[in-house]
Amino acid sequence: MPDNTTLTKSVKEFFAYDPDKDQWSDEPVPEEERMGVWGPTSVWIGFAIAYIVAFIGAQIYFGLGMPDAIYAIVLGNLILVVYSGALAYAAAEGGLNFPLQVKEAFGSLGALIPIAIMGLLVNGWYAYQAWLAADVIRAAWSPPWLLLAVGITVLYGIPSIIGIEALEEVVTKLVIPLMLIAGIYMLVVKVLPAGASILNKPAPGEQIPFMVGVGLAWGTFAVSGTATGDIVRFASSTRNAIIATVVAFLICNTGMMVLGALVAATLPELSLYFGMIGLLASIPLVIVAFVSCFSTCDACHYGATMSYTNLHEKITWRTAAVGAMLISVIAVVSGIISNLLGYLILIGIVVPPIGAIILSEFFIVRKYQSFDIVRKERLNIPAIISLILAIGLNYYVYNNIPVIPTGLAGLLLAFILYPVLDWMRASISGEDSVRQHLEGQADPIPDDD
Repeated sequence: MPDNTTLTKSVKEFFAYDPDKDQWSDEPVPEEERMGVWGPTSVWIGFAIAYIVAFIGAQIYFGLGMPDAIYAIVLGNLILVVYSGALAYAAAEGGLNFPLQVKEAFGSLGALIPIAIMGLLVNGWYAYQAWLAADVIRAAWSPPWLLLAVGITVLYGIPSIIGIEALEEVVTKLVIPLMLIAGIYMLVVKVLPAGASILNKPAPGEQIPFMVGVGLAWGTFAVSGTATGDIVRFASSTRNAIIATVVAFLICNTGMMVLGALVAATLPELSLYFGMIGLLASIPLVIVAFVSCFSTCDACHYGATMSYTNLHEKITWRTAAVGAMLISVIAVVSGIISNLLGYLILIGIVVPPIGAIILSEFFIVRKYQSFDIVRKERLNIPAIISLILAIGLNYYVYNNIPVIPTGLAGLLLAFILYPVLDWMRASISGEDSVRQHLEGQADPIPDDD
C-alpha cells in the first residue's frame, strides 16, 4: 500500500494546475488545438438528444395539440439556433470559452456574478439529468435509491474531468448509435402503428398559449446555448462552429422534441416514462434515459467546471470538476432538483440577457472585432445595469404578458440598451469612442476558407 506521503503527493498532483488538463479554461484555444467540425458537433449532438427533450416535446403537445405543437417546437428551435449560432460565431472567432467572453463584456470583476450564476444553473442541469436517469431506473426496477443516485451522478461526471476528447468518445461510440436505434424503435413501436390521425389530435391537457410552447422549446437549452463557447471554441472556423450549432439544435434537438410529442400523442395521459414501465417493457426506456442523460450530464458538468475555474485563479479544472460533482450528488440525493418547470422558468428569466450582452459587445461595441482585445475595466457598469434591467423585464413579462416567450423581451432589451449606455458613458466621460475602454485595435476577421 502507498504511504501517506505518496498518497498526499498523488492527490496534490491530481488537483494541481496543468495546462494540458485544464481545457484552456483561462486562455483562448490555440489553432493547433482546434478539432475541426466533428469534435464540437458530436459533443453538441450528445447534449441535444437528451431524454428530457423528448418529455418537454410531450408537454408541449399536451398543451397545444397537433399540429401546433410541432410548429411551436420548430419555431422555438429556430430562435435558439439563431441566438446560439451568433454566440458560437463570436466564440470560435477568438477561441474563447463562455467565462472569458463574459469577462470581456462585464470586466474581470463584474463578470464574477454572471459566471457564478451560469455555473450554478448548468450544474443544476447536470444534477437534474442525473436525477432523471436514476428516477427512470427506480420507477422501472426499484433498486436502492441512495446507491443508484450517487453512482449515476459520479459516473456521469467522469468524462468531463478528463476533457472534451473523452466527451467526444462517449458520444460517438455510445450515445449516437444507441439513440438512433432507440429513436427508430419508438417510431416503429409507438408512432407508426397509431397512424396519421395523431397529427391532428387536439390538446388533451390544460391548454397553453402558442408562444408559451415556443418558449418551452427555446428555453430548454437557453443556458447551454448561451455557454456554447465552452464547446464550439474548439471548432477550426466560425463556419464550423455555426454548423455544429445548426446540427445540434435545428436537427437533433428539434427531432428529439418532435419524437417526444409524437409518442405522447399515442398515450392517454402525460407520462415522464411514456407508458413504458414494467420489467421488460421498460428496458428500451431505461437504455434511452441512461445513455442520453449520460452525454447531457457530461456536457453540463464540463460547462459548470469551466465557469467555476474562472471564478478564481487558484481553482483548477479538477478541483472545480469534483466540486461540481459533489454539488450534483447533494442535489440528486435530496431531490431538490426535481422541479423541472420552475427550473426552466428561472433559466429563461436570468440567462438570455447575459448572452445578449456578449453579442452586443462583440457585434456592436467591438464591431465584429476580436475578443482578443482585452478590456481594461474590471467593472463594466453599463453591462451590469443592462443585465439587471433585462432580468427585471423578463420577470415582469413572465408574470404579466405570457404570450411573449420567456426571456426574449429581456434579451432584446439587453442587446439594445447595453451599447446605448456604453455610448452615453463614453460621451459623459469625454472619450471619443467607446473603444477607448479596450486595449489596442484588432485586425478585421478574415473570411473562412
